[in-house]
Order: sequence, then structure tokens, then C-alpha cells
Amino acid sequence: MSLRFSFLSRTVLLLFLGLVSRSTVLAQAGQFDWQTGSVLFPGIRHAALAVQEPRILKINAVQIDLTTPGLSFKASGRDEDWGKPMPDYPSLEIRTRRITTRDFLLQARQRGQNMVLAVNSNGWRPWEKPFNHKYGGKLGLIISDGQLVSEPSRGPSLLVYRDGRVAFAHVAADADLSEVQTAVSGFCFVLEKGEVTNKDKSLHPRTGYGLSEDKRYLIFLTIDGRQKGYSEGATTAEVAEWLRHFGAWEGLNMDGGGSTTLVYWDTAAGAVRRVNHQAGGAERRVGCSLGIVLPEEPPKIQVGDGRNSSTTDSGR
Repeated sequence: MSLRFSFLSRTVLLLFLGLVSRSTVLAQAGQFDWQTGSVLFPGIRHAALAVQEPRILKINAVQIDLTTPGLSFKASGRDEDWGKPMPDYPSLEIRTRRITTRDFLLQARQRGQNMVLAVNSNGWRPWEKPFNHKYGGKLGLIISDGQLVSEPSRGPSLLVYRDGRVAFAHVAADADLSEVQTAVSGFCFVLEKGEVTNKDKSLHPRTGYGLSEDKRYLIFLTIDGRQKGYSEGATTAEVAEWLRHFGAWEGLNMDGGGSTTLVYWDTAAGAVRRVNHQAGGAERRVGCSLGIVLPEEPPKIQVGDGRNSSTTDSGR
């Protein structure tokens, strides 16, 4: 190999690496143009991205315009045995029944609610082998239709007030929650006042929630993981950076891992569509999900129409 050819080869390689590095920065720099996203429903847009750096990632984000007329939220409610000891884990009291986020949306529609989109939210206990406990407890704050489902814990919460305001906040155990209509909770803030505030370096599938500075837009984010060659997971700092890229000023890291799920109602097909992809392809039964409801009446669904649902219980 000639000296000149070697020099040219190295130059081309360095230029290529420079371009890759630049594309990596640009992937999360500035603001995503939501006009390029697909419209799922009035006030709700979806974006799907695939990036190669810093590793292979498949990313889905949904932007929700909180000024959309008639838009409301629905969180998982109390199980009918709420407050009783769990039969298979009597040291904990029942708060919710674990179901997939897909079935959470389907069941809402069966009740006549026009739920069009749903995402997983809270972690829960117990989380021990064989990982198939029927109920969820110790979930952190959950409020559904103004009713307390689960008490506050150390993690921050998404709060939807009766007057329509939305906020992210830590909630004290003795806080007055009488004006809160809906609440779910995550593990930690990752983005505060536009700055990344949590830098855990472990790679996992992730669910993140973001809120714009003017509090007009709510962002749901999922990043697939644990799938070599397809999507290899993200750090909490990357969750924050992607939330910021999609327009968030504040951001929460929610339950992730095998729990990460984002689904919407495909009106034309009359079926639930999942936009993310779990390792193994199956959907976990989770302790709590959060849904978006629009005012139109849904079509009738046969009870038990869960033919597209599959479940698994494995380590977070």
C-alpha cells in the first residue's frame, strides 16, 4: 500500500467518523419538527426514529396537545379487592390488578370510553420470582377519576388537575389531593428546567414522560432495548435528551424494561396497535397504565376481544 493511498484512506475514514459523530449530535440537537409527525387523532401526533449512534436505537414519541377540546386522562383504577392482603403476598395490600397496557385500552373502550392511546406508567411491588403476581401494590401515587388508588411515595408524579392543568411534581404523603383528577408516578426526574438531572448509565428499554415549558404539550417516549442489532436500550440521561429533543422542558423516567409499552387505537382496523417492540415480542402485565380519552363515542367491542394480547412476566 502506497503512503499516499494510506493517507487518503485515513483521511476518508476520519471524515466518515466526523460525519457519524455530527449526525449523532444532530439526532438530539435542537427541536424535533412535529409537523413531520403523523397525526393519529386530533391533537395527537406520533414520530418514530431509528438511530445508529451511540448505539442502535428504535425510538417512538407521541406529542399530545393539552388544549385539544374534550381531551382527558384515565389511569388504572382500584381493583375490586382493593385494600385486602394479596393472597400470594399477604404482607402487601391490593391496589391494582396487573393487566397489559393493550388490555387496559381495550377494557376502557368496552366500557364506552373513547380511549385512543395508552402508555405504561408506575412500577409496582411485589417484583420477585416467579414475577407472575396477580396484583400490584406500593406503586406510588395513582389517582383515577379523582379517587386515590395508591398512596404517594418518593418518586415524582404526573398530576392532572380538575381544571385541566398538568404538572410534574413530588407529592408529600400529607398533600391535599382534592383538586387532582388523575395522577400516575415514575422513578425520578431526568429533565428539570431543560437540564439533564439524572445520569444513570445502565442500558434498558425506557418509558419517559415530558412536559413542554408552556405546559401545552405532553410527550410520551419509548425506547426499545435488550435486542442486539435492533435496539439496545438507553440511559436515563438519553431519555432526558430525547425528551428535550421532542420539546420537553421537564421529564420523568417511568417504569421501563419489559414494562415499556405504547399503544393506540387503529380506528380503520378496529384494533389496538403497539408502536414499540418488547424483547421477545410479548407484552407484560403492568401495575398501572395511563390512557388518553377523546369525546367521540367508540364503536362496540366484543368482551374478551384480546386476541392480539400476549403476556409475559420476567425480570424488569
